[in-house]
Amino acid sequence: MCYPQLFEKKNFKIGIEYDHSLPMSGGSDRYRHRNNYDPFFVTVTASAKKGYVISYLEVSAITDASGEVSFEVIRGQTGSRNIVFQLVSNHSDFLAYSYMAYGISEEEYKKVTSVSLASG
Repeated sequence: MCYPQLFEKKNFKIGIEYDHSLPMSGGSDRYRHRNNYDPFFVTVTASAKKGYVISYLEVSAITDASGEVSFEVIRGQTGSRNIVFQLVSNHSDFLAYSYMAYGISEEEYKKVTSVSLASG
């Protein structure tokens, strides 16, 4: 007999969505766990195009229903050209993820942050 497989989807977002944010880079992949009781690590680098910085990052991760997944930024931050993030999955047979990095021009980002720092 075939039973339906249940999935767990988690969404993560860092940064601020500005009016003129544009898609910079993205990707997706699916990995199968060798042993679903050992933590499984996936490290990804999101990059902005030349002359742009990353303003925000959206990540979705899917595991089976009993799975756990956590998200952590390893290197970088909003306002930088690269952000390295890591997904850690456990208690799941697989990990599927997708991400999209959005950015704005460096000059515009500097203007926005200088205004917000001056008014704060």
